[in-house]
Amino acid sequence: MKHLRKTSESQRRRLKLNTQRTVELCGSQDFVSEITRVAAKTLSDYANTSSERHQDTFMPVDVLADLILDSKARGEVPPLLAALCELAGGTFVRVPEPDRDASAPQLELAAVGARHWAFPSLISRFLAGDISQDEFQGEAAQLLPCLMNDLSQLKQNIETSKAEAAE
Repeated sequence: MKHLRKTSESQRRRLKLNTQRTVELCGSQDFVSEITRVAAKTLSDYANTSSERHQDTFMPVDVLADLILDSKARGEVPPLLAALCELAGGTFVRVPEPDRDASAPQLELAAVGARHWAFPSLISRFLAGDISQDEFQGEAAQLLPCLMNDLSQLKQNIETSKAEAAE
């Protein structure tokens, strides 16, 4: 018996192709089998688009998580993660992180960036119906003064830097 599914055959095929690209990006099936809990043959099944036997065999989220972290360490975004974000109606946007040698101002700027990413996330949750208008307004009321303070401080730092450079 066939089940009614939300994903189309073409969407599932695209996920399999992006699974294949993700494994290739991480090196090979043999390498990926060393950093995940699954064997190379199973990884092949996840990306198999030609066998009806494996048409509903997809990579589990914990295996993808291992590949995400492996890719992140190299500064890359796994194609499967990007495809899933797109399927959800969005796009993957990496939140910038300072490197290990970051100065105090760079670390503070990274913290400001993280706070500012929270606002579009809040809007998305509200528009998706995940939170009520009251919850949205409550969270926004806490977040907006912080964001406004961040922007004011950033503007003041820029103006101070310009004035010092002009001297």
